[in-house]
Amino acid sequence: MTADEYTGGTGTGARTSTGRAARDEAGTDRDRVRTWVGSLLAAPDPAALLTRALTEGLAGLGAYGGSLFLLDDDGWLRLAGYEGTDEEVIRRFPVVAPDSPLPAAVAVRERRTVYGISDDLADRYPDLTLMRTSVRFVVVPLAVEHDRTLGALVVQYDGPVPLPPADDGLLTLVADVYAHRLEHLLAREPHGPDNNGHDGNGNGGDGNGPGAGERETGRAVPGPSAGTGGIPGPPPGAPAFEQGADTDNTGEVGATEAVREPTAREPGKPSATRGGRGHRRRRDRSGRTRLELAMSKGNIGSFEWDIPSGTVIADERTLRLFGLDPDRFDSLAESFLRAIHPDDVDQVRGVIADSLEKGDHHAAHRVVWPDGSVHWLESKGAVEQAPGGGPRLMIGVVWDATEERERAKRRESRREFVLNVTNSFAAALTTQDVLDTMTGTVLPELGANALAIHIEHEGRLLLAGAVGYPRETLDRLRVMGTVDDNPMAEALRAGQPLFFRNRGEYVRRFPDPRLRPAEQHGAYVFIPLTSADGTVGSCLISYAGSREFGPDDQIVTAAIAGILTQSLARARLSDLFRRRMTDLQELMMPRALPRLPGFEIAARYVPAAEGMQVGGDWFDLLPRADGGASLVIGDVEGHSAQAAGVMGQLRTALRAHADDGYRAEHLMARGNRTLWGLDTDRFATCCIVDVSPRAGHLQIVRAGHPSPLLAEPDGTVRELEVPGALPLGYTPDDRYPVFHGQLVPGAALLLFTDGLVDTPDRSYEDAVAAVSRRLSAWTTRPQHGGTDRAADLESLVESLVTEGPAHPGYDDVAVLVVRRTSWESGPVKMAG
Repeated sequence: MTADEYTGGTGTGARTSTGRAARDEAGTDRDRVRTWVGSLLAAPDPAALLTRALTEGLAGLGAYGGSLFLLDDDGWLRLAGYEGTDEEVIRRFPVVAPDSPLPAAVAVRERRTVYGISDDLADRYPDLTLMRTSVRFVVVPLAVEHDRTLGALVVQYDGPVPLPPADDGLLTLVADVYAHRLEHLLAREPHGPDNNGHDGNGNGGDGNGPGAGERETGRAVPGPSAGTGGIPGPPPGAPAFEQGADTDNTGEVGATEAVREPTAREPGKPSATRGGRGHRRRRDRSGRTRLELAMSKGNIGSFEWDIPSGTVIADERTLRLFGLDPDRFDSLAESFLRAIHPDDVDQVRGVIADSLEKGDHHAAHRVVWPDGSVHWLESKGAVEQAPGGGPRLMIGVVWDATEERERAKRRESRREFVLNVTNSFAAALTTQDVLDTMTGTVLPELGANALAIHIEHEGRLLLAGAVGYPRETLDRLRVMGTVDDNPMAEALRAGQPLFFRNRGEYVRRFPDPRLRPAEQHGAYVFIPLTSADGTVGSCLISYAGSREFGPDDQIVTAAIAGILTQSLARARLSDLFRRRMTDLQELMMPRALPRLPGFEIAARYVPAAEGMQVGGDWFDLLPRADGGASLVIGDVEGHSAQAAGVMGQLRTALRAHADDGYRAEHLMARGNRTLWGLDTDRFATCCIVDVSPRAGHLQIVRAGHPSPLLAEPDGTVRELEVPGALPLGYTPDDRYPVFHGQLVPGAALLLFTDGLVDTPDRSYEDAVAAVSRRLSAWTTRPQHGGTDRAADLESLVESLVTEGPAHPGYDDVAVLVVRRTSWESGPVKMAG
């Protein structure tokens, strides 16, 4: 099984995903396979090979230990390496006979994978004391070219017995790669004595090498040590093993030979071997064929760099991965460097320098192909040292990591997109806020140019808002929810988005003229918006031209659907609650202000847009029997139904006290005692202005409230220096000094709450100055007679609450403007 063929999981069960998701998982698995395949093929020695097989290739199967048995030329299996295996097991089985019932012998003899549990071994070998009971293991024969077997790989793991098919396939793939790399490592070792008593280097041998009865295998073989994965030498009296030996001239171990009786040997005399250095080279060439097939399936290239000469031996895949022509390759390392992206050359040189010093190589960089395309490559390898010291050879593998990088980039892009959209929707408190967020954030990110959102209402889908559609299409969108067979209803029934790549697909599915899309749009996505509580609505996103929708589009659309559904549901609740609170506020505010002869009066209240609840701002005009009136403006602390309730009580009390004849000073005192007696923790600021219509005389008292602004007929605006007192509700017997002033014909007095000048980006003084400039400009503008003059005052208060210095909707705003027009006097007349 090759790396590309393996698409199963590395857990305890087989993959069952299908479709596009399965292909995505398979791509990820291939990347993992390429990584550990490269690591195994770059293992510098058998010990490292065993370690990497367990910790990288088989880690996903729960492998924690294992051992390697090599097949001797007489059919016996010799323990050649181990890691994470109990010492008692190692001591008990240094060699295994060809006809033994032990799993290692069975796996090699029958050339099949053998599973088992340690309890079974304990039953057969009562004298064996295992460090762990119920150890699960699997033995895989290490087969190479021409059906030869090098030995057996024993793996201890935590998992089911046997493994699921997908994991069993991974085990087979690891064994194949392991066998090929092991064959290469064994073939590189200096050869032992041949049949004539000569060593593999042409020197004579007397059979009296190191250790009686042992043969020199070239490299010094360390003894076993716990957890090192070392390659132990044969224990005393155990059959020896000559690395790289075959049982016949064909290099094959026959089935009959694999179970033959062991051959007796004389102590100190090496066993007969066939083949020599030439046969090893022949076996090397044959072994490369199968390894080449496995690497070609994974698109993995290999290379050997002779560091002193600067020459590189590379396969065709490596050259093509670098964009080099195999027919023109000059075998120089500099040719590879010239193919690397200019911005990555210095980094690669630094990585190579570290690799030559540390012995391990791992690099990731870009290359530029002759056609100008840029590709990401990743390489791993090992550096061999020369006998006299210093790096001699780097052996490694390389593969194309472009797709992996692009997937990672797309994942990061999707993550940032979803994060940005989520943060944007978090501040959306109304349905209009949601529409604005979709228009300003989502559409540009998707590359779309039109949007329509329908909201469910009493079983119908009503158009809540749209952008980017012509008028005739908007008319069709309004009736789309009433058509029996419409795309929004189909998406809701299916429970997933409907994608139309072009206009033709859409028209074929929905030919009804009432559902015809806009001419300037060529691709469409209908997104159902449903939650656990039911249907919220539907969203239509349109693109200017035709479009292919891939997996990323589906993932992003699903994320948008979830976020948009939650935001709309929250906004609908907010809208409903706010409407109710606004209705409550309006009920507590005067429906119309009384008419005051000789004066023009206009007022406006705007609740804060931020937050779901209204505040306690209010204004009022309280007429008096003498023809004058008391102008009142105030602000109860807080933004809630409780604040609005306190405001309503306070306003009612002030109206009642005014009817009893109380003027500004005593009216404020009565209001203070009323609020004190309400037993509430809330305070209120207030300003009361008594206006005498005959003389235009003003009496003003202030309780913690902003001072009024007086605009003279010549445009001069000043803040009246009204002495203040504490806000209402602090103490029951507070006194309120009276400010006396005059309102001449043509002059205007502005009362306001702090929401008009409360802004985080400028000081109170700067905000008051900005309001004063607007008031001055209005005062000096040409005035019109008749009813237009009152309309002109209405436009002033409207501009103050919508275009004033404070951010619109930052806080509640109430303004009251009175302008004296003549010296007329008489009784106050009520409006209407």
